[in-house]
Order: sequence, then C-alpha cells, then structure tokens
Amino acid sequence: MKLLLVRPKSLNLISNVNVIDLEPLDLEYLYTIAKEENVDCRIFDALHDNRKLKDMLINFQPDIVAVSGYITQEQVMIDCSKIVKEYNPSVKVMIGGVHAEINFERFYTDNIDYIMHSSSLEPFKRILRLGLDFDIKELESIDGICYRKNKEWIENKKLSADPNDLPIPDRSHFNENKNLYRYLGYSPCAIVKTAYSCPYECSFCFCRKINEGKYIARDINLVVDEIEGIECDNIHIVDDTFLVNKQRVNTFISLIKERNIKKNFVIYSRADFVVENEEIIKELGSAGVAGIIVGLEAIDDNTLNSYSKQSSKNVNEECVRILKKHDIDCLALFIVDMQSTKQDFAKLYNWIEQAELKYASVSIFTPIPGTQLYEEYKDKLTTDKIHYWDFIHLVLKPTNLTKQEYYMEYYKLIVKLTLLGKKHGVYDFVDLQYIRDTAKNFFASLMEE
Repeated sequence: MKLLLVRPKSLNLISNVNVIDLEPLDLEYLYTIAKEENVDCRIFDALHDNRKLKDMLINFQPDIVAVSGYITQEQVMIDCSKIVKEYNPSVKVMIGGVHAEINFERFYTDNIDYIMHSSSLEPFKRILRLGLDFDIKELESIDGICYRKNKEWIENKKLSADPNDLPIPDRSHFNENKNLYRYLGYSPCAIVKTAYSCPYECSFCFCRKINEGKYIARDINLVVDEIEGIECDNIHIVDDTFLVNKQRVNTFISLIKERNIKKNFVIYSRADFVVENEEIIKELGSAGVAGIIVGLEAIDDNTLNSYSKQSSKNVNEECVRILKKHDIDCLALFIVDMQSTKQDFAKLYNWIEQAELKYASVSIFTPIPGTQLYEEYKDKLTTDKIHYWDFIHLVLKPTNLTKQEYYMEYYKLIVKLTLLGKKHGVYDFVDLQYIRDTAKNFFASLMEE
C-alpha cells in the first residue's frame, strides 16, 4: 500500500515573504505511523515543493492520499481531493488537521472518503491496518472519524487524545529540508508538541476547542528525550501555552541543564505567568529560552476584558519589562478590533515603540468557526471567503472607519512595525520585495471588497 501525505499551498502575505515556515510536524507523525505499519509513504509539502499534485500522483501512484491544513487552506484541501479523484476515483482521500477536527462538516463533499475529527493518531493507524479491501462496516468501530456510506456522511464518536501516546516523529523530511523552515529570526527551526488544547478560556481562541477542550500535557521527560535527539539548534514548542504547571516547567529546566542540551527555545506563555513567576523566567533564559510569544492582545483593560483574557494593561507592561530584564525576546501578539480608529492604530504603534519591542504581530479581529466569538458574530460576517480567515483580512464591518481606511491604517501599521523591528536588528528578510508584497496584498484586499 502507498500513502501520499500532502500539505497544500497557502498563498497569503506571510507565506509569500517566508516570515514563518513551520516544519510539517503533523505529516511527520503520520509518516512515522505509516512506517511502523510498513506502508510506503511520501511527504509532499506544496508550500515549498513546486511540483504539481497531479504529477506526484502519476509518479508515485498512491492508494491513499491524506491532506492536512488550516482554515485558510480549506478550499485548497477540497480542491486537492478533486484532483485525486480525477486522477483515479479508487484512491481514498483522507482529510485532517485542527480545522477539520472542529469543523469537519465543512468537508462533507463527494471527493473525500474520511475526515479525522480527533487529535489522536489511533484512527489513522486503524484505517491503515484495514488495508484496501475491507467491509465498510469495519469503519463503524473507529472512533474519531467521519466517513461516507451510501453517499451519506456518518459521524463516529469523538476520541480524546493523550500526547503521551505520541511517537518520536521521524524527521527525515525536516533533516533533508532544514533550510526551508524558520520562525522569524530562528532559522532553521524544528517544532515540538508537548500538549493538546489549552486550559484557559479566551473567547477568541480556537486552540482551547481542540481535543474536545481537554488540556492534557505530555510527560516532560518524554519531551526532553525528543528534544535531545533533534538535529537542530532552534526549537519552537508550539503548545498554545507551554508555561502552565510550575513543577513541570521547573523539571524541564532541570532536565535541559542536567543533560547539557544547548538549544535556543521559542515558547508560548500568558503575560500573567511571566509576571507571577519572574524567577522561573530567569531560569528559563539560562536554560536556552530565547523568545517567549505572549498574547498581549490589547493595550487597554476594556478590550482585554471583552476577550475574557483575565489580564490587564499593567500586567502586559510588567511582562514586557521582565522579559527585557532577563534578555528574552518578547514576541508580542496584538489584535485590532472593529472599533479601532486612526488614533487607536497610532496609539498601538506608539505603545510598541515605547516598549522597545523587537517583534510585534498584529492580527485583525477574526471570529473563527468553532469558537464562542464565532457564534456571537456569525450573523454579522461580511464575507464567506474562507481564505479571508488569515487574520490580515476583514470579515466584519469596521464601525469607525471605512473598509478602505481600515486596511490603509492596518497595512501602514504592519510596515511601520516591520521597519521598527529592522531598526532593532531583526527582520533581516525585509527588503524592497517585502514592501511590494505588502502593498500588493493591500490593494488586492481593496479590489476584492
């Protein structure tokens, strides 16, 4: 049996300028399982591989094609399934990824055979073990999937995942293509997963819905075992927040130091954890944590409260101060909402400049399908173009600016922040082409309105 694992293209501003290009870890996990089951398997990362899917199908002749992607890739994933079925209707098409896990009904199309609505790898493994010739009734017992039966979709029971069941991923693909994968200035950069979901309740957050909303952390000893074997100096831990349990974090620090692991780590944290645990932050820095991604989100308490953030303006300011004190990059995330005025955009830039932040990313307020906010705003959406859910497009109507004015202020802010970062010695990828791509994206946004 042959299996082709596909990460489809995702054409937007970020993918064009290669600011963040993450290792396809989800496909590497599937690749690892496939090898264990003696399945001939290949990874096709269309973000970097210029070959056409049709040519890959003709050359490799797979029996199963598994496609994994995010919300902005939804239509591309569906298009991939159509290409596969046009090539050979007997080839089975499997869809997965966090978007499909939560919003699986959006993939109920005739060209798709299986949809994974679980973070667990067990359903994937069980389907591989069925082989190519089996009674469709055997699918009834596989929790965590949807499948088609007599042209109707069947939704099996949900299945929670335990990250302790994750295998050490086979990183052959990454090792052969290290130069392709980076996180901002950290290049090359591998990624590691140590937990499912998130224990907090921010209303805009999609991650907390994953794994049926059950936050489960992996044994930190297993995590460090994996990290020790990765042939890369930069490691991005992609948990929605890595700094949750103090004892677990302290054990991580101790193990990294005891084993003399010399790597640069980029992790996620809430601002309040940083403020309440300065000594731990100091020790993390000495263990190799070079950057902490923090969802500051806003610079005023009213907006923070509207996001159920359970934080404050003062906490954000103190977080930035502490990270700077211990020489750890604060990679700050912000959201601009629909009420933003020209003055608000200016205030945000001034706050970031005064805080001397090297890295600041600003997203447009975007209610994601599957979240509490989406239910609140779904009747107010101004578009159904799923590729607009990339956090750099408007999906709601601004209240204080026209759409054109809002886009102008937003893209001005992005360029100014990028130049500010370059002034601080980061964003070495920024050149005239970056400015052109930003302008192109801005005018494309206006033309599509």
